[in-house]
Amino acid sequence: MLSISRSVEIQFNDSRVRVERIMADIRSEEDGNTVLLIGGVHGNEPLGVLAMDKVLADLENSGNKINGRLCAVVGNMEATRIIKRYLYKDLNRLWTRENIDSLHYNQLDLRHTEYRELKELYDKLQELIGDLRGELFVVDLHTTSGPTIPFMVTNKMEKCRNYTSKFPIPSVSGLTGFLDGTLLSYVNDLGYVGLAYEAGQHKSEQSLTRFESFIWLSLHHAGILTGLTSEFVAFHEAALTEPQASSGRSFRIISRYRIQEGEDFRMQEGFANFQSIKQGQVLAQNQNGPIYSPYDGYIFMPLYQKMGEDGFFIIREDD
Repeated sequence: MLSISRSVEIQFNDSRVRVERIMADIRSEEDGNTVLLIGGVHGNEPLGVLAMDKVLADLENSGNKINGRLCAVVGNMEATRIIKRYLYKDLNRLWTRENIDSLHYNQLDLRHTEYRELKELYDKLQELIGDLRGELFVVDLHTTSGPTIPFMVTNKMEKCRNYTSKFPIPSVSGLTGFLDGTLLSYVNDLGYVGLAYEAGQHKSEQSLTRFESFIWLSLHHAGILTGLTSEFVAFHEAALTEPQASSGRSFRIISRYRIQEGEDFRMQEGFANFQSIKQGQVLAQNQNGPIYSPYDGYIFMPLYQKMGEDGFFIIREDD
């Protein structure tokens, strides 16, 4: 049976850290909400892990106390170790009812790396749920292959929107209608607050600083870190605010381009998240020629890396 590394070393510019799967699990004696931070669900997106490590160190040195529970974990340890999106299967597409049932009935083939990664994450999530003394907030940290302003992905459940509305960045809903098996969908289906945060491009220094600001605000808005000053909160809100995106704007996905097996898909260069597009505009190319937009709207998550089956999405602003 294949084993999973117990720790992984991550290097980015001058930063080098070694972390274990469970980076922190801090619980106060008093009842309170629980925040689960997850980085590295995709192994080529390690900056979320680095940011968690930095915030945890700063939190310890600051003397601020957690009111509730804070757990920080690495998602796909093996993929993060080799800085690859995934080894065999995308861990962020495995959270299906079928796979979870197979896990319960010991029918999931744990010789496959990502299924073992799924089991370890699932076991920790269930342990947290079983010990809840308040609300659960699951924050999944990601970066993108193309340039982007920071944004959140969540659903329209009232408690999710109440939480995301506190951040000065746009949010996008409707992903669950187009993608199966995301961690976000699984958490939301259980009735808990779940969101994915996209900080920017994979290797951008700005993505790292955005992650740090978002993590601080996530803990603050979840009510488990109440000792932050108004000046500290305002500083990190300003770090996330972009002139291209008005605070609080919300969008919904209306279309997804799914790349077919064997397709020679190539995204047109120069697209960025939330860029306005028109019906009939060329968005990509494949072996058959140009791929045109069927709608007016905004481009979302254009694919500029080799791995992945989602070429792009098209979104529109919510009414």
